[in-house]
Amino acid sequence: MNYIKIKPSFSWGWLFPFHVFLLSFFVFLSCVYLPIVKGLPQKTYIFISILIASILNCLIATLGILYTIFFFTMSYKLTPEQLILKCGWHKKTIYYNQIEKVTIENLKANFLADTQSVFKVPGYAIGKVYYFGKGYIYMCATRVNKNILVIYLKNGEKVGITPKNLEEFKNILIEKAGLT
Repeated sequence: MNYIKIKPSFSWGWLFPFHVFLLSFFVFLSCVYLPIVKGLPQKTYIFISILIASILNCLIATLGILYTIFFFTMSYKLTPEQLILKCGWHKKTIYYNQIEKVTIENLKANFLADTQSVFKVPGYAIGKVYYFGKGYIYMCATRVNKNILVIYLKNGEKVGITPKNLEEFKNILIEKAGLT
């Protein structure tokens, strides 16, 4: 099959689990050294600190695995008839003849009204995310708010992506959709 595969733009999202790791490390250290300050049995504090650090590190490992899956599998594939968005286990197909408009926008997410997003953490937005003035936008992106390529479909659905070379990808998509 003849297609062009484009990777998403770089994300600093890996800093989020890294900071959580640092936090759990410092919690662990404070629990280990707390008995010296409080004068309580050190074995109890060591047990509690190992338990807390283990739980936090399991969460960090899970986040790290998800970030790795999303980072290495996120791609935008331009075939002769359709755009295929892939991220982790999520896959969405957009036929060019269904595209009404393509724009690059800065959006403002409403996290309080958002009940349908699948994965929305610093660095990634996967699934439906609610935006002020736009409603729900299906996201397959390495950013949540800034420089989002929004694809408006004829059925009223909106899709947001963040490819490398944003302007170039937009122009290719406009050409393939026949919107020039």
